[in-house]
This record gives sequence, C-alpha cells and structure tokens, in this order.
Amino acid sequence: MAKRLYLIVPLLALMLITLAAPAGAEGLRFKEWGLTAFGNLAMDIDEGDLYEGGIIGHIAMPLVDNADVRLDFRLEGLVGGFWDYGNGVEVALVPALRLYIGKAAVIPYIEGGIGPSYNGLNIQELGMGFNFLSYGGVGLRIPMKDNFSIEFGYRIRHISNAGMDERNHGVTSNQAQIGIAWAF
Repeated sequence: MAKRLYLIVPLLALMLITLAAPAGAEGLRFKEWGLTAFGNLAMDIDEGDLYEGGIIGHIAMPLVDNADVRLDFRLEGLVGGFWDYGNGVEVALVPALRLYIGKAAVIPYIEGGIGPSYNGLNIQELGMGFNFLSYGGVGLRIPMKDNFSIEFGYRIRHISNAGMDERNHGVTSNQAQIGIAWAF
C-alpha cells in the first residue's frame, strides 16, 4: 500500500498543478509553445557511458511579466532514446518554472522542474521503468522577430524512482539543449 501512495500522491499533485485554475485567473493562459532538441551524458554511471538524445515540446503560461522579470509555468513533454551502457526510450511529462531576467537582445534564464518519467532501460542504477525526472538549469533566450525566439540551455537532470524499488541509485546527467519558441 505504501508503495502505491508513492505513485498516487505525485500523480494527483501533477493533476492539480496542470489542471486546476486559480480563482480569478481569467488572464492566465498558455501563451507560448516550442520545441527543443537535447543531448545528455550521465555523470554517475560506473559501468560505462550512458547517452540520451531527444525532443522536448513545451507550452508556457506567464505568471509574472514586468519590465525586470518574467516567470513562466511550463508543461514539458519529453521523448528520448538512450544508448551505449543501456538502450531504451524515455517519455516524461514535467511541470516546471522558468525565470527570465530582463528584456534585452539576449535574455538569461534559470529553471527547474520535476515530474513523472517512464523509461525502458534495464540497468543496475534504475530498478523499475517508472521514475521521476527532476532538473535545474540555466540558459539564454535570443528574441528574433514575429514572436519567435531561439534558446540555448544547460541542465543538470536526475531520474530515480524515489525509493519505490530496492534499486534506486538513479542517473544524474549533464544536458545541453537548443530550441525554438513562438509566442501567440
């Protein structure tokens, strides 16, 4: 029963975060979407190198937007593939926050998120397919024209099963990414 709660509670929290509308939030709505290509290399695997590459799609809703900062709630969907030490695919749905600092020709940002992930890896560090993906990152956004932007970013990300399986070392990776975004 306790192991089921580890699964049920995060999924309920995810549903509340993504589906619940705060009272009086008529102005809050998704106003951006984008695609990002990523590649990562695991930092803590003893048996060899574990690489992953894939695509992240996102939608974003500004929570704060003024002359100095913009804070976005983001919902990211990820599809990736692992190779070398282990082979398999990963899919994830990650709610996140991203803080843009300033409004100039190049806009720096910091970000973080956590959400459910499923992968087909059969490696010693992960005891099961269901995991949680968490990350923290930094990057740069370069606004172009017609509400179009290019982004370059770096993340440290971690996947683990939060103790739901005896094997729970997890996998921590360096991730590089390049993406595009459109405001609407």
